[in-house]
Parts: sequence; structure tokens; C-alpha cells
Amino acid sequence: MSKSLRLEFEDQEENKATITITDPKDGLTKADAKEFGDFLVSNSIVRGKKAKLNKFDKAFIVTRTEVELV
Repeated sequence: MSKSLRLEFEDQEENKATITITDPKDGLTKADAKEFGDFLVSNSIVRGKKAKLNKFDKAFIVTRTEVELV
């Protein structure tokens, strides 16, 4: 099973932008994700495809299970 952290943002033109981080640490909280997302926005670390990120929106932990067919 693999895990990833998906952070969703809105840019200055109200377009959605997503960043996915593989293998996030265990025990990650909503507050941790918000703090990191806000840090990325306030320090202009990343940009959306069309414009500067304006705000952090939400975060998800995505889990994926692969089962080999035999």
C-alpha cells in the first residue's frame, strides 16, 4: 500500500492547483498540512500553471493498494 499527501490550492485567477507528496510521515494532522500549505503560499515557493498561488484550500491522505492478478 502506498500513501501520498495531496494539497489543493487556488491561484490568483481562482484556478485549482494540486501538489502531491509521496510517502508523507505517519501521524500527519490537518494542522500540519495547513501550516505547510500556508508556508508554500506565503513564501511563493511554487506557482500554479497560470498564476501565483493565492490560498491553501484543503489536504487529503490518499492510499493506494495494488493486488497482483494471478
